[in-house]
Amino acid sequence: MEKNKKNRITIITPFYPIKHRDDLFEDTKAVYYLLKEFTNSNDILIVHSFMHGFKDAWRQILKVLPVKSNYKNYLYKDDYGNHILFLEYLLLLPKSIKTLSYFNKKYAEILFEYFENEQFSPEIGVVHFPSYYKDLMINMDILPKKIAIIHSFDIKNIKNRYSLPFWKEYFEKYDAIGFRSYIIKKEFEKLIGTKNKSFMCLSGIPEEYLKVKLSNSTYNTKEDIKLMYAGRLDSNKNVAKSVLALKEINKSLAYSFTIVGEGEEKENIKNLSLDLGISERIKFVGRVSRNKTFKIMQDQDIFIMVSIKETLGLVYLEAMAAGCIVIATRGQGIDGIILDGENGFLTESTNENAIYQTIYKVMNLSPNEQMRIKHNAKQTVSQLSDISLSKKYYSNIRSIIQEEKYYYE
Repeated sequence: MEKNKKNRITIITPFYPIKHRDDLFEDTKAVYYLLKEFTNSNDILIVHSFMHGFKDAWRQILKVLPVKSNYKNYLYKDDYGNHILFLEYLLLLPKSIKTLSYFNKKYAEILFEYFENEQFSPEIGVVHFPSYYKDLMINMDILPKKIAIIHSFDIKNIKNRYSLPFWKEYFEKYDAIGFRSYIIKKEFEKLIGTKNKSFMCLSGIPEEYLKVKLSNSTYNTKEDIKLMYAGRLDSNKNVAKSVLALKEINKSLAYSFTIVGEGEEKENIKNLSLDLGISERIKFVGRVSRNKTFKIMQDQDIFIMVSIKETLGLVYLEAMAAGCIVIATRGQGIDGIILDGENGFLTESTNENAIYQTIYKVMNLSPNEQMRIKHNAKQTVSQLSDISLSKKYYSNIRSIIQEEKYYYE
């Protein structure tokens, strides 16, 4: 195969920027960022199959049904110029990932229509969150090769839905497996077994963030120590647990806690801080741009995000690049990139006392210890630029297309 030949790649994902639908929840741009470095030199189709959860599904049912027959009703473009087929699924049962066979049949027909009319013969399908698409993939024989990219929600689905023999048989149909974190790889291989063709599929941050010079300033317990969270305010992000831990900190140390983001938990967190008598220490910034968030980080001392579930968490890497000391969740996606006590700290997301103990320990670090952690963190993220990891992502896809023997670890 010629080195400069364009590859025709189909990316299937439930999360992707939704420019034309401001009414829908957008969780992450991680897949969008992974395409950054190779999208202009290849032909890429994004199949953005948005999953409406149980409560929202019944509100959206009249908008989604019936499925229109012409693929052009679902065709959009992203900022890279890639075609997006935006397909909406309704999860009509509580706590279920089961979709109606009607959707899978109709959307498979739409995909085939696109392939035929746009003269797009896919060489490979890259499926993010593959446990959601087991029924759709039955109809996808048109994809000559397939890669499954495993996220934290896939591990949850493998553990809780169907049987392990079912999942083992399902994943045998993929030509390679990619893992969004080292913890996910470990969990998957424990459940399903090792695969001959596998690779890490990590996300990175903008190179301009990595070029920011590390400040030599440190904090001390005689002044306000500046803590921060940035992200969506929902129950999974677990910000309330950090606020509860700060109630105990309030008795011995001065601090401020800046919260950047919006979400359904915002009012609950505000009310909790009032009930605990620490509302004057907590500042709500609201939702701001990625670059503005990074600017705010550069003026903070400690970044805290103790999510219950987190595939990776780009915001951790951004905080490390900005010079914050990071407190993250043990056993989630960042575990393995953050090494406890070396380039950041890990704690238990469900244990309020453990969170308190970790925050207290970090706030009492000596200046030398602070700088050691910051330098180590900066060194860690220096290897994780979005450009370099986008190139690795494509290299692994291309190696499967070409049946090469080398895969990135």
